[in-house]
Amino acid sequence: MTKHKIKTVPVYDVVDHDGAFALHRDGRFLMTPAGKPYVFPMEKLALALAQEWRAQGEKVVPATMPLTQLAATAFDIVGQDRAKIVRGLVAYTDSDLLYHFAEEPDALAEKQRQLWQPVLDWCAARYGVRFVVGCGVMPLPQQPETAPRLTAILETMDDLHLSGLSSATDSSGSLALGLALAEGFKNADEIFTASALDVLHQAIRWGRDPVTEARHDALLKDLSACEQWFALLKS
Repeated sequence: MTKHKIKTVPVYDVVDHDGAFALHRDGRFLMTPAGKPYVFPMEKLALALAQEWRAQGEKVVPATMPLTQLAATAFDIVGQDRAKIVRGLVAYTDSDLLYHFAEEPDALAEKQRQLWQPVLDWCAARYGVRFVVGCGVMPLPQQPETAPRLTAILETMDDLHLSGLSSATDSSGSLALGLALAEGFKNADEIFTASALDVLHQAIRWGRDPVTEARHDALLKDLSACEQWFALLKS
């Protein structure tokens, strides 16, 4: 008689672990790719990750698990070299998208002022940092105190927040926009519009193309995941 193996569905649970919340699979710690357990200080975040895992089929598809990816980044990458992550974020200081306004057309420049300036003003009020802005694409040297001030601010963030901020900043091309999303000053839709403003403006005149739309869909998906991540961290 031929024996057939019965496939079992993994069971994912969130359990208390020394006052924190650990994600278990079949009664054991679920591990990151680098072999670290998924343990969080907030229960809602652990439950959200558990839901991502429960939604998987026979094959795990990482692209459908943005929160798990952010968590793995926090544990495996940020936790291993926080200083490198902070340096990478501060490196946006001279080339941040929001520092480079268009000289023309006037309609685009006006949209930039409407969407970008409030974020720059918010950064000044929230963090005491005023950025040097200009026109064109060349890097804009900032005030000597700007980089150290931003470094000090980022160093106060834990690994989970830095993971989300790094993703939001890379997606939007702007540390200022990343911070605005992390703090809840702007939502994912607003951050997307601000970061893709140039292309969106051109599309009004020349029309949309499938490749750009697919790229924008992916960008908005990433930013929405970051928005959810930050909301769960606040919970």
